[in-house]
Amino acid sequence: MKKYNILFLLCVLLFTACSEDKLNIDQKGVIDIKSFYITDADAQSALVATYADFAQNIGGNDGIYVPYNVMFNYPADNVLAAGAYYTDNDGQACINEFRHTTQTAVVSTMYKRFYWVIYHCNLVINNFKYGVSPIKDRCISEARVMRAWCQMMLAMGWNNPPLVETVLTGSDKPGNYEKGHDAMLQWCADECADASKYLDERASTTDKDGAVKVTKGFAWTVQGKALLYKGDYAGAKTALKKVIDSGKYALVSGDRWASLFHIAGDGCEEKIFETNLINNSSIGDWGGKIQRSTWMESNYWGWRTDRLASKPVCQDDAGWGGLAVEENFAKEFAANDGASYRRIGTMVSYDEFLYDSSVGWTTDTVGMTPAMKKVDKMRGVKDNNGLYGNNLYLQKKNIVGPGDRTTNWYRFNNFNIERYADVLLMYAEACANTSDADGSGLKALNDVQKRAGSTVHVSTTLTLADVKKERNYELWNEGARWIDMKRWNEFDKAKTAGEHIPTLRDHFFDADATTKTATHVGYVTYSEPNASIAHGFKAGKNEWFPYPFSETSINPNIKQNPGW
Repeated sequence: MKKYNILFLLCVLLFTACSEDKLNIDQKGVIDIKSFYITDADAQSALVATYADFAQNIGGNDGIYVPYNVMFNYPADNVLAAGAYYTDNDGQACINEFRHTTQTAVVSTMYKRFYWVIYHCNLVINNFKYGVSPIKDRCISEARVMRAWCQMMLAMGWNNPPLVETVLTGSDKPGNYEKGHDAMLQWCADECADASKYLDERASTTDKDGAVKVTKGFAWTVQGKALLYKGDYAGAKTALKKVIDSGKYALVSGDRWASLFHIAGDGCEEKIFETNLINNSSIGDWGGKIQRSTWMESNYWGWRTDRLASKPVCQDDAGWGGLAVEENFAKEFAANDGASYRRIGTMVSYDEFLYDSSVGWTTDTVGMTPAMKKVDKMRGVKDNNGLYGNNLYLQKKNIVGPGDRTTNWYRFNNFNIERYADVLLMYAEACANTSDADGSGLKALNDVQKRAGSTVHVSTTLTLADVKKERNYELWNEGARWIDMKRWNEFDKAKTAGEHIPTLRDHFFDADATTKTATHVGYVTYSEPNASIAHGFKAGKNEWFPYPFSETSINPNIKQNPGW
């Protein structure tokens, strides 16, 4: 027995010695952290990594959906989660119908993604110092503004999350920001105001590079937005006026409105900041390009082609129909805008879906007359199951066309973070809440309305009610409405979210001879799939997202939001 023990001990000592020798070998191809954060080139390299991380975590996909888009669009009262049927893509639909929990995956994913970006920002901010060189000053400041934007969005989603200003270690467990929600928004505004001193300004409205980096204009925008969210309208007005007076941004013409959401609009005069996607031939699809793109969201949000008689020309690929316009909002929008550029670019009526040239059908033949199209069997909603979640208006804003893929087989346009129309509407709101003695607030509102091409309504006086409506129409599905609902305490429609779900059908394809029509006639039926399940906005709970279980289960310093 002793013999075997001695042999075992020798083996252990030999193995340990070998292991220690191997562990002491320097890792190849890696720069030691102490020798990296030194030069201007190091600062720029670290900042590039931060931009890449921002693109992947904020604008990038998590399979078929983009977490940021789900979290800040789907709770809004102007959006419906649709699909093939009830429970299709339920991990996202539950957000729309307020059925999510502390363990809903998208809640946890987005929360962590914000802090991943903040971590990369802090690597730049904490490892370089101001006053060493103008390049370092700029890099630090660009990272500070990205960090402030993330903290602002965390505050608007989770109320009072941790404020993280340093690179955390594995043992760090930061708690809720002790000064509160409004103080965090003020911190964001102050960060941007101070950082703006060191930032480049966009060269001109034609400067595409100035739309994909953090500039003075973006810093002032985040500053103004944080102050507006806080209710400091005078402060917001001052910050946002700097963006307007800079002359570096402009609204695109009405006939180009729809291009803002496609590759054709990347880097245009209206973009203040967007993530930059480049077709670098040396990088493979799975080497970072797909991860930083919205990828299969193009299918997820596209019209459900397997329920259609053929494929619309304007949609480049098969769709799964996971995004729809809420019916009451659609009717209100159509009544306000008529046949405006903006309305047609955002949503089309079923008749427009069938016959408008902006849609088109791949099976159309030369010389087809309107009368021929009305009885054409190769257009419209053919499947008797219909388009679940849709009404007589179908969203068009996020339909992906052939030009959005370029050399890729997936969508590859830049991910918009901020555009000039939002700045004008925020400025108009700030003026409506303070004063508009010089008429600049009304002008800002009118600029957006007139560019939209409304055939019905353009304001003659500045009112908060009109500003609210314009924000709802102009910024549909751009991450604004859910936050606006909270700021204005407008949760009425959200209380019935998940009820009276529409399904769009066409009598022309009815199997029942008594309802079948000789020409296309769209109609809507309704269902109550959540009748036996808790759903809809609950006051005292759903104003804020829950801190994910994956966080609270390991961090005792996080106090959960009320109701969760």
